[in-house]
Amino acid sequence: MDRESAGAFVYAKASGILGHSFIGSRTHLLFEQKSLSGLWTMIFKTPVPIIPEVMLAEQIESEAFTKFISEYKYFVKCYDKPDPLLIDQLCIYEAENLKEVSDALSNGQKTPPALVDLEGMTKLDFTAWPDIAKITKDTPYSWYNRVPDVHEQQKMEFKLDLQVIRHLWNSVIQKKGEIREVLLKIYENEYTIKNIIWALRLRIYYKMAKEDIADKLIYVTDKPSSDDPIAGPALSVLDMPLDNYETWSNWKYKDLINPYVEGEPWEIDPTWIENRNRVVLNRLSLKVFHQYPMTECSLIGWYKIKKYELRCIRTAVESLRLNINASEAMSSVGISTDGGAIYG
Repeated sequence: MDRESAGAFVYAKASGILGHSFIGSRTHLLFEQKSLSGLWTMIFKTPVPIIPEVMLAEQIESEAFTKFISEYKYFVKCYDKPDPLLIDQLCIYEAENLKEVSDALSNGQKTPPALVDLEGMTKLDFTAWPDIAKITKDTPYSWYNRVPDVHEQQKMEFKLDLQVIRHLWNSVIQKKGEIREVLLKIYENEYTIKNIIWALRLRIYYKMAKEDIADKLIYVTDKPSSDDPIAGPALSVLDMPLDNYETWSNWKYKDLINPYVEGEPWEIDPTWIENRNRVVLNRLSLKVFHQYPMTECSLIGWYKIKKYELRCIRTAVESLRLNINASEAMSSVGISTDGGAIYG
């Protein structure tokens, strides 16, 4: 379809899907189920597979992910010429596929691993298995032309992650006007805050030095410096006193910090920031979906909302499999027992 027709069709279909999704006030329904079979029936409306509980847990997560990716790919393919930014959202799974292939080859696996089917929306040629150089040939990943040894694997995977996020960020930078600013806000909430949380965890739990933490941060410029839009805010928190609420209350992202109670000890809590930001990002994505109908912004908003739903489904599965209290599980994704947001 042409851009205008496809935009209207996709928005209508995407709105219908969200109406039946487990988001907002419907999220708590995932955590009210008493069994994995009940969860399966509620989500998929199909007969429950006759398989062991452990396998059913894996199957629910797999089916939910496949459904999410399939719906998104369907929407992208509705356009005769989809905006490259829409295809770029799948780069994360393209890189994950490459990691799976590399891992399988390093373990001596003789058959290709199960990969996310990107239906032609990938630059990599996985039919060239087991030749990793041919798989990545003439692609932005051509540097990944050999199977790394166990000592190199983490370093090469980090380089891969860095490349993907840089590509996503630069794709948004090339946009103009309000669309650019809206998408940058989403990416800031996702990647900048994720960097901040990682930096705080390395500092608090691993007592890592500032210079060592810097090397482990994602960045989109030439190096992880204070001028980098993603790494800069993370580097700045490394100099902030962990137990001084007044300092953090003047921070750019002060709305994400854990509450302070007069007279009680306080320390910045990266888990609170993470859970609070999930809620903020989900609300922002929903707002973008509705405010920018029939644009790439709307579909990217939909994509982020459904990713959050997928996380909630996975959390509900794990809570049943491990017999975790429902309220505790809901709290971990920022939802209170009445379906509202704990963190905002």
